[in-house]
Amino acid sequence: MFMNSNLFEPGKSKPERNFVQLAVKQNQRFDGRRSNECRDVELTFGADWGTVAVSLGETKVLTHVTCDLGAPTTSRPNEGKLQLNVNLGGVAFLDEVQSTHDQRSLTLNSLLERTFRSSRCVDLESLCVAAEQHVWCIRVDINVLNHDGNLYDASTIATLAALMHFRRPDVTFADDELRIYTEKEREFIPLLFLHYPVSVTYCIFKSSGQPIVDPLLLEENAADSVIVLSFNSYQELCTLNAGGTAPTNVRTIMQCARNAATRAKSLVDFIRKALSLDEERRLQGGRLVQGLVALIGENQQKLSFRKLMGHQKQEPQDLQSEKMDVDTKAIAKPRVEEMAVEEESSKQETDAPLDSSSWLPQDEDSQKLPTPSEASASKAGKGKQNRSKSKANKKQQAKKQNNSDSEEEAKPVI
Repeated sequence: MFMNSNLFEPGKSKPERNFVQLAVKQNQRFDGRRSNECRDVELTFGADWGTVAVSLGETKVLTHVTCDLGAPTTSRPNEGKLQLNVNLGGVAFLDEVQSTHDQRSLTLNSLLERTFRSSRCVDLESLCVAAEQHVWCIRVDINVLNHDGNLYDASTIATLAALMHFRRPDVTFADDELRIYTEKEREFIPLLFLHYPVSVTYCIFKSSGQPIVDPLLLEENAADSVIVLSFNSYQELCTLNAGGTAPTNVRTIMQCARNAATRAKSLVDFIRKALSLDEERRLQGGRLVQGLVALIGENQQKLSFRKLMGHQKQEPQDLQSEKMDVDTKAIAKPRVEEMAVEEESSKQETDAPLDSSSWLPQDEDSQKLPTPSEASASKAGKGKQNRSKSKANKKQQAKKQNNSDSEEEAKPVI
């Protein structure tokens, strides 16, 4: 029984793998999405600082952040600690075999540690109260409530949102006395970040060269290779985890990296806007979500990625359309008048005869001026004709002068 219990997980049996690979070859997915389309992300903030529930489709993760004062390590005496703990107790089919449970939890825990601890996203030096004596120890508990694929992305989004939402109490250390202030005495202090990493998961099949983003559990288990890319808001690569049997070239990895960078940046912007809305709700004294059932269930305080980001992207377009309508209404009448004036001027230009006296040269002897067609046709012989005419005029003048001289000579002088 325990040997075959792993087959109850979707996508583990051979017929399911063949069916999924055939569907991917035909560019079809079970939920109707395209290969580069992601599921909607929903965030719900609890009443306590650092309590966040994330829903990525049917994948649900609950994250809670706590803090405590402790002693630093000897290698880094002026830095705080960041601990991550993953719990897969909410998924029934992962508890059937202990090896599967341990393997999944260890893989997810190592990926989260590489994404948040190794990349040093949290400024650990700001968590130091007294060097070599007292530092803050931040603990993040990731509880997987339901697993329907792409657990890496849901866990990283939940961890980042919980760390950004968390507030630690203020503390002073003077004269070897440590004092921790309550929220009524002093406001809680948020954590300082150096960057904000978010992971994006791709699945690659041998039957299709197009990678699939945000896979379902059935697609993830039937995939030949899985690539997990972690980018921050500055579009810098934090971690890269790739494994499987499908051959991947550089072009495919670079394509996944570009899309993952834009996706990570938009997710970080979404988390920031969701945090600002939650802060406004707390300042206005609104009702906060309390209890596990309220966090998981359907409530009005869920913040959707598509609604929050898509609504703000459509607002400038609507404003531009309104501005265009106003401009067209304001410009319509003078534009019509300009068109009428242009039509009348063009008609007058076509009906009026051409006046060639201003741009054609005039000859003294010729009474009729040549037309442009005759001038272009006789352009080559103009020079010769003008020269012959000038020579003829000179001969006539010379003859007149000679005749006048001969007449004067013929007259008798009395």
